[in-house]
Parts: sequence; structure tokens; C-alpha cells
Amino acid sequence: MYRQADDPGFGERYFNRTKRIINKDGSFNVKRTHSGFNISDIYHYLITADWSVFLLLLSGFFIFVNILFAVAYSLIGIHNLEGHQEGSPFLLRLLNSFFFSIQTFTTVGYGGILPGSILSNLVASFEAMSGLMGFALATGLLYGRFSKPSSKIVFSDKAIIAPFRDGKSLQFRIANKRSNVLMNLEARLLLMLIEKSGAEYTRRYFNLNLDLPFISFFPLSWTVVHPINEESPLLGKSYKDLEEQDAEILILIKGFDESFNQDVHVRYSYRFDEIIWNARYKRAFTTDEDGEVILKLDMISDYELIK
Repeated sequence: MYRQADDPGFGERYFNRTKRIINKDGSFNVKRTHSGFNISDIYHYLITADWSVFLLLLSGFFIFVNILFAVAYSLIGIHNLEGHQEGSPFLLRLLNSFFFSIQTFTTVGYGGILPGSILSNLVASFEAMSGLMGFALATGLLYGRFSKPSSKIVFSDKAIIAPFRDGKSLQFRIANKRSNVLMNLEARLLLMLIEKSGAEYTRRYFNLNLDLPFISFFPLSWTVVHPINEESPLLGKSYKDLEEQDAEILILIKGFDESFNQDVHVRYSYRFDEIIWNARYKRAFTTDEDGEVILKLDMISDYELIK
């Protein structure tokens, strides 16, 4: 007989219905307020942000800083910079100051425009120092992003309820999208059910035992199987039962990445409406004429209904 598992850290009692626990990108559905601010938070955010956001912020900061210095050169007087054409429009002079700022900030220094006074030399010196520090920080962020252990494990779009031995099972399929070597892969599954009592919602957690919770090597796809037997909390439950209790399958995958020489972790979940009943996965790999095994990643999610 199955028994309830301890709260894994998501909480148990709420006074409103909650959304899914784990989002599709593996993040937790939790928003923090009043967390305060620390300068190290900026570094952590830039390390973990999407590449598009990171590059946009980096480019925006670069342009913003150089605009500030261009304005500073304009405020102390354009005549303090040698190389400006006398009588040129203010906008052109400001644009030239902006490009001079970029050349100073990056320490390129083409020499077309030069600081011609003590004040402009002081500003240029401070900008050059800021540029060296800024690029050092940017280099550290880039290295941190590239060296951070990550994985490209993909999950099937849907989990399925499929025949298994003399009964049924819950299954989902994963594969490594990269060509790097992952070893000693472990999977852990939890079933989350919500019970409503008056105005209070209570989350219940149950371990889902696996037919094979561990594999040594991961060159192909892996179909993770939970047998629905007398030890399973899914025994006797229908789609309607899972819908009424907002069922969610919580998944943690852990493996050793040979490239980083570290463990990597992946989180995922399937809600009740992301489970297909009475189906089986189609074969996702084959062999060619030379005997090479071909893993078809575009077929990881392919399934067929059983009549």
C-alpha cells in the first residue's frame, strides 16, 4: 500500500488554488517580495538570464555609459577636445564626442579627437579606467555563463498511460539533445494531489516508484516507467479523478556530465491535462546501412493511441 511522502519543499496548505509547481522551463512557480537588494544579486541575475536578455542589457549598458561621458565632454566644453571642426552643428559635435567616448572606453584611441585640457584629460582618464574595469567584469560574466554546468535534456511533450506487463504504467521519455556524455542518470518522481477542505487547499505528495530508476549510460532516449500497481497512488484513478485534484507529476533528473566533470540537475513536470491515456510511444531510433544507431530527436514526443 502506498503512503504519503514528506513535503519536498513546496508547502502543503494554501487558501487559494495554486498554479503548477514547476514551470515548463524548470523554474519554480514562486514570486519573491521584499527580498531587498544586494550588489551580488546583479551578478547572479546576469549569470542566469537568457542570452538574449544578457546581450541586450550588456549592449544597453555600453551605449548608456558612453552617452553619459559624451554629455560630460559636452558640458565641460567641446572646445576642450582637439579635432572638432569649428562651426560644426552641435548635434554633430555631440555625436563625435560619443564616438570619442567609445574609443576611450574601449582604449582603442584612433587619435582623430584628443583631450586638450586638464579637465578633459581627467574625464578621459576616468573613462579609460571605467572601461578597463567594465570589460573585466563583462569577461568574467561571459566566462561564468559558458563555464556554468548546464544540460540539454529534452522531455516528451506528453506523458502517457501505457500498457506495462500485465497492467498499466505512467511513462514519459527523455533524451540528451547534446552529443556530450551523460552517465549515472537517476530519476525521481512525485505525485502532487490537492485536497480541498472548506476554504483551505492542502497539497499531498506521494512517491512514484520506478521500474528502472537508474541507468549507467545515456546515449539514446530513456523511457521512464512508473508501474501502476497496488503500491501506486495512481491505481484506480481516472482522468477525472486527477483533474479534480489538480494532479501534477514532479520530476527530478540527476546525472553526471563528463564535459563539466560535475553533476547536473533537471526539473520538469506534467499536469493531469498533459497525460495521454491508452497510448504508447513510437520508436525514436533506428540503424542505418552502416550499422550506426540514429536517434531521431524530433520523434521523442511521438506516440500512438491504443484501440
